[in-house]
Amino acid sequence: MLHAIVARTLRIASVLLFCAAAALPAAAQSAPEQLVRKLAVDVTDAVRKSPAGSSDAARYNEIVTRNLVPRFDFERITQSAMGRNWARADAAQKKRVVEEFSRLLIRTYSNALSTLNESTVEVKGTRSNGSDSDVTVRTQMVGGRSPVSIDYALAGSGGTWRVYDVVVEGVSLVSAYRDEFTTLISSGGVPGLIAALERKNGK
Repeated sequence: MLHAIVARTLRIASVLLFCAAAALPAAAQSAPEQLVRKLAVDVTDAVRKSPAGSSDAARYNEIVTRNLVPRFDFERITQSAMGRNWARADAAQKKRVVEEFSRLLIRTYSNALSTLNESTVEVKGTRSNGSDSDVTVRTQMVGGRSPVSIDYALAGSGGTWRVYDVVVEGVSLVSAYRDEFTTLISSGGVPGLIAALERKNGK
């Protein structure tokens, strides 16, 4: 089973992306900050405007696939989560792990749509991760018992930026999955990881 911290990180990060608010006016925000804000607005609008007759699972999956998938670098996320074990996989295995892990994350984000609440998000600014093409957008979710800090690591330039990690209260999504992946690969190799991801995806 996924470690509890992984599930909590995904749930909180998902809700954050789906809360349409920002502390800074759009004109004052950097391109990565505008992206995070736009994701929130687009997904929230899509949820509100989607046909009520369609099933929640299919409806939410379509919203996430259309709005979020193009903005997440799933290959980089998967490679980072596998760490040194990425080099142990051949090209076909890498492709399978990326596909199955992406499917798992998409389904998890889709499920989070049903937990939308009245929290709002404040964009606190951007810090460089060593270059202008690698930054972290700092945000804070407010409205609950206490503020929750959530940072989004993005890479790119100009109008093309993609998320490659999410850090909730200091806990990295990639790092949390790396522990899970390392355990699975240690016991069953890369095929064991693929099989575990397939089981999680209901295959």
